[in-house]
Order: sequence, then C-alpha cells, then structure tokens
Amino acid sequence: MKISYISIFPEIFKSFLTTSLIAKAQDKKLLSFECTNPRDFCEDKHKQVDDEIYGWWTGLLMKAQPLIDAVESVIKTNKLSKRCKRRRIVFLSPSKDVFCQNHAHEFAKMKHIIFVCARYEGIDYRFEQYMIDQYPKHFAKISLGKFITLGGEVPAMTMTESIVRLIPNVIKEENSRKDESYSIEKNMNNLEYPQYTRPDVVEGYKVPEILLSGNTKKIEEWKMENTIPL
Repeated sequence: MKISYISIFPEIFKSFLTTSLIAKAQDKKLLSFECTNPRDFCEDKHKQVDDEIYGWWTGLLMKAQPLIDAVESVIKTNKLSKRCKRRRIVFLSPSKDVFCQNHAHEFAKMKHIIFVCARYEGIDYRFEQYMIDQYPKHFAKISLGKFITLGGEVPAMTMTESIVRLIPNVIKEENSRKDESYSIEKNMNNLEYPQYTRPDVVEGYKVPEILLSGNTKKIEEWKMENTIPL
C-alpha cells in the first residue's frame, strides 16, 4: 500500500513515519509514504495557499486550486487510473461520515490512499465539488469524530495507524487483532475483556485465578463472559 499526505506542514509526519511498526513495515516493503505540499502549486511569489472567506468576517480558507493540483499531481505521478477501484481520496473534515473500524477494514484493502489535510477554516468548497465530479467512486469526506482539531494531519495519522495494522505482516502477532474491541464479526458492539501481565499482584489487585489455571476451556469461557457489549 502507498499512502500520500497532502499538507502544508509535511514536517509533522517525519517522526511518525520513522518510528515503531510504521518504520518496520516500510523496511519490509509493505508500505510506502509520500508528502506533497500544496504551496508548491501556488503560482504567486508568496506561495499563498489561503485567503479571506467570502461572506464571512473572520478566519482564512485554503484555496481550492492548489489542493486540486496537488491531488492531481499525486495521481499522475503514481500513474493511477480513474478506473482503479483500490484507491481512496480522503478529505479530513467535519462530516456525517465518522471514521470507525469498518472504514479501517475497507481502506486496508486499498492500493493507494491520499489524505487531504485542511488547515484554518477548511478548504474552498469547490475543491470538494471537483473531487466529487472527477472521482465520485474514490472521494470520501470523513471526520475522525465530532470534535475539531487544528488541522487534518493528526486525524490522518490516527486513521493511518488504524488502517495499516490490519495489513498482513505489519503486526507480527496477527492473532492479537482477531479478538479485540470493535470486532467486525460482532458489528463493532463489543469491548475486549480485561487483560493482565506479571506480577500476579499489583497494589493488592490480583490476576483472576482462572487465568493462572492453565485450563484453556475455562479461560475461553471467562473471556466470553467478560467481553463487554456496547
């Protein structure tokens, strides 16, 4: 899978892409990443990517054209056909469509994901109109949750972690994600049972005896009983 970030602050991603399992997955050639700055597509000498908002008194809005050009540049550079079904252009913005585990599983099957990270008051609506018209089967406007962040970069990184952990061989112990919270098999209506490690007693709190018994059948029953429905 390849993931492209379109952001005016590409430096935000540097530590994220060179740390932990994300870095190891790149070493294994399971993932590749790139960052594209929409400022590079501004034609004025000051590379101004934002401007005042029509009909509004406060705040700045990112211009549509630099963002459109940035997305088209990524598509052209990566030689992505409009007929390619395994591609998503994800605009991080307040939306009725809120990211969840179902999205993560869907996106984990993609060949290429382009995250468009807005700043300020967002992006001129004509960017969204263009993407819907040109890429109706690939474009998605998604929110990380019902809250507002300074920009789309942190939501993009959060979604990236949720997605790439589902790609085979990114996580060494793949069985660890077969029995977890928000399971697709359980319609995301579950929270995982409590888990423990050594020592057996911490501040007077003991590991349940059944988990120390070695009785596999009883342990599985305990897990089922302690899985929390939502």
